[in-house]
Amino acid sequence: MNKKSFAKIYRSLSKEKMTIKESLNEINEFLEILEKILINDGKVKLIKKGIFEVIKRQPRRISNPKTREIMMIYPKKTVRFRASKNMKFD
Repeated sequence: MNKKSFAKIYRSLSKEKMTIKESLNEINEFLEILEKILINDGKVKLIKKGIFEVIKRQPRRISNPKTREIMMIYPKKTVRFRASKNMKFD
């Protein structure tokens, strides 16, 4: 799912009338706020929805499948979302 289709679903579920452009702006605002909080705190808990958290990935060695050359993947930080057990999927 891309952001535009997400915005269409958000617009249809919203109680107020809005255009796709307005819904995209609201989604972008939320994502910017989420990003700033994750940078500062490293974890965001949404009650009955799940947890966004920053995890540190360890460095590892891999081999290029074509040339069989050994390469090093450097450590990095990524964001993980863990869905709550109470989250209902219909």
